[in-house]
Amino acid sequence: PAPAPATARPSLPVNPYARSGAAAAASSRPPANPYAKTSSTAPTRSAPAAALARRPAQDLSRRQADGTKGWPRHMQSVPEAAGATDLSSSRHDRARAEQRAFDASAAAAAPSPSVPGNVSARDQHIALQPHVLHVSTKQRGNAVLNHIRNVPFSYSTMVPDYIFSPNRCALFLSCKYHNLHPKYIHRRISELRTDFDLRVLLCLVDIEDNASTLLGLNKLCVVNNMTLILAWSNEEAARYLETFKAYESKDASSIQRREQTHFADQVADVLTAARSVNKSDSAQLMSQFGTLRGLMAAPMDELSLCPGIGEKKVRRLYEAFHKPFSSVQARKRRKEKEEAAAKAKKKKNNDDEEDLFM
Repeated sequence: PAPAPATARPSLPVNPYARSGAAAAASSRPPANPYAKTSSTAPTRSAPAAALARRPAQDLSRRQADGTKGWPRHMQSVPEAAGATDLSSSRHDRARAEQRAFDASAAAAAPSPSVPGNVSARDQHIALQPHVLHVSTKQRGNAVLNHIRNVPFSYSTMVPDYIFSPNRCALFLSCKYHNLHPKYIHRRISELRTDFDLRVLLCLVDIEDNASTLLGLNKLCVVNNMTLILAWSNEEAARYLETFKAYESKDASSIQRREQTHFADQVADVLTAARSVNKSDSAQLMSQFGTLRGLMAAPMDELSLCPGIGEKKVRRLYEAFHKPFSSVQARKRRKEKEEAAAKAKKKKNNDDEEDLFM
């Protein structure tokens, strides 16, 4: 039989990105190492390294001698790209001059370092913490410090013995020590100068005959604008220090008397001013008489009818309502009564004499 005719294969589209055989073989090889040694050429260097190699040896030694590694980055010697010229010596000199000028200006503006031995005790007040009772190092061993338990305290180098706040301080003095060294407290007060608004002299009374000593200390405090606080024990002195520290940021309203706003409370404040009259008596009197005017105009007999009000309370209330406030008027009324009593007595004597002669 005759063979079947061969069928032609369909032609595929030509790939425009296909490479030829030589190009594909070249692309399959790894890229050449620029630093590989050859028989005729030296190792290839990068552009910055080549530029650095071309610099004179004296330039590099000058950089190392001047210590330009510590200079700002814009003043350091940076290798330039290949083909660029080296930095001239004038540019290096100008950069060093600018750096020296910058260092000199910075040194002049910066404060000189303080030597711990030269810092005065008064300068230490600035760095003290506000929430701590600061105690002078001179007070180490003082028995008062053993009884301070409610506030934290720390030792510091300072002028006064105790610092409560930036404008409040205290000096501690024992009467026994004052009798032995009378000039000590004068020197300590002069050291305070005018650094504090509130200056307290905490005096421990530890001697029996203390009248003359306390009188002199009181006069000294008045002259030097100080507050004298007396303590008869170490525990009491510690309580004073704790109280001053605890109330350093509070005003005087915490210890002032509060004004009442209700009428019943105001009436109770007025009636309780009389001795032995309490708030329950005030409420009972107001319920009995109704108004304050009626209570003040009531005689002693009506006041005694109120339950819970005894004879002494009635008399004191009546005197409080009717006794004059002015001592001059009271003296005048007493004199008028005495004169009236003298006239009545004289008249009675005259009547007795007439009856006798008749």
